[in-house]
Amino acid sequence: MKRKSLDKLVRDSKFISGIYNYCDRWCERCSFSNRCSVYAMEREDVDADPAARDVDNQKFWDKLLRNFLEMIEMIRADAKKRGIDLDDPKLQADVAEQQRAERRLAAKNLPVASVAKSYMTATDKWFDQAKPLLEAKVGELKTQVELEIGDPKGEAEKLSDFTDVVRWYQHFIYVKLRRAISSRARKDLETNEELKEILNDGDGSAKIALIAMDRSIAAWSGLRDALGEDSGDSILDLLAQLAKIRRETEKLFPHARAFVRPGFDTMKGKSQ
Repeated sequence: MKRKSLDKLVRDSKFISGIYNYCDRWCERCSFSNRCSVYAMEREDVDADPAARDVDNQKFWDKLLRNFLEMIEMIRADAKKRGIDLDDPKLQADVAEQQRAERRLAAKNLPVASVAKSYMTATDKWFDQAKPLLEAKVGELKTQVELEIGDPKGEAEKLSDFTDVVRWYQHFIYVKLRRAISSRARKDLETNEELKEILNDGDGSAKIALIAMDRSIAAWSGLRDALGEDSGDSILDLLAQLAKIRRETEKLFPHARAFVRPGFDTMKGKSQ
């Protein structure tokens, strides 16, 4: 996307400022997609060339590089307007030291993220081991269709939705927790009290991570009900992991649930 087009989108009043910072990136299920500038930019690129969204296509990586370079250009232009020299060795040294300090401070809160990472691996393992169980369930639903009994279509749709939800948030929880922890470290290191008051990205990122956990727990519970006792204790183990991550996240970010996300928590028709 050209810079002029990007500037035009940013200035368009129909878009909700910052809404993309605290969403789950599931645009197909979001009622605010048409009010998100990031989604509009992505759609513009896709409409111009669908291959640009295929990670296996070189055009995807070419577009990513162009966007990255354009973003750097915009940041440099904005810094220049503010009288900031991004190439100043002292500034670069200060930034590097700040980043090291943030990493050191964030490290003490990383155990909860580590559990989230373990959950990612455990989820993959469950789906690998559950293939026979899921195939048997599909076979059962096909039999119901042939016998014209029950509600096989409704059950199949629920099973598919539960699986989609679990898979969508499987990695998302870990990524957002890492961002929340890093943002909290940045806030804790800030000495300007006024600036500190507005540095709430940690709470915002933690909130969407918690929402992802809530939905994942509901989806796993639905899967367990759908598959019955044959699912054994494996789903219970995953539910216990998620419950632990959620509990520790709420302890680490006690104000996260109250964080007000632009659009989602301020307007009717909330979808995420």
